Amino acid sequence: QWGKSFWGKKFKDSVGYTRNSFKVAVKHLIKNCFFTVGNTVLRQAIGIPMVIDPAPFWANLFLYAYESSYVTDLITTDKVKARHFHSTKRFIDDLCALNDGGVFGRVYKDIYPEELELKVEHSGVHAAFLSLDISIIDGIFVYKLFDKRDAFPFSIVRMPYTSSNIPETIFYSAMVGEFLRIAHSTMLYKDFLPKATELLRRLNNQGAIRHTSSRNLRKIMHRHPDEFSRFGIDPERIIEDVLSPP
Repeated sequence: QWGKSFWGKKFKDSVGYTRNSFKVAVKHLIKNCFFTVGNTVLRQAIGIPMVIDPAPFWANLFLYAYESSYVTDLITTDKVKARHFHSTKRFIDDLCALNDGGVFGRVYKDIYPEELELKVEHSGVHAAFLSLDISIIDGIFVYKLFDKRDAFPFSIVRMPYTSSNIPETIFYSAMVGEFLRIAHSTMLYKDFLPKATELLRRLNNQGAIRHTSSRNLRKIMHRHPDEFSRFGIDPERIIEDVLSPP
């Protein structure tokens, strides 16, 4: 049946791949990725084409194969050293090593192949990982929302417009969803307020009605009190702060 897959030695009525035919199919996908620039057709010849659906899974599998092999061997030879990786996390090609005593930085060449180029973007007591900006202040991990688009020297079209051909409910659902995401990804109110205020100002310019925004924000804070209670600020004060004019 379509939508189901499994490992097996017999195919019977199912559509199946042998080990070799599977390799051929994957190789075809990697080697035959074409794109156009104007009237020119180009084929990607270096690296995995990231525009196709299986690319993230290939990247994960590629890196995991080396990481699993290294850690499995390390557990048998040096369990103390292996424990340093207990807080090392990776999402596709972004990796964060917390409290490892600098072990990853010293051994990464032993984990990955030579052709894989690794770049250190942050080190020390401050780093940006995925959508979080994290700093260690007085021994405490302080986090807030990180969006690399904020540093772009040009305006970015974000969030819907009420003038678009969409129901009003979708517009305000996008608003409260992003509002909740900011709260969930931010520890301190002084970091939450600028992001949330910018969101509401943007959507106000894109057609939001103040009293409708206020009603929807009140609902989302009532449904998710834990995300906002950490700020120690009354919900009505939060609404007043984020909707106040510049």
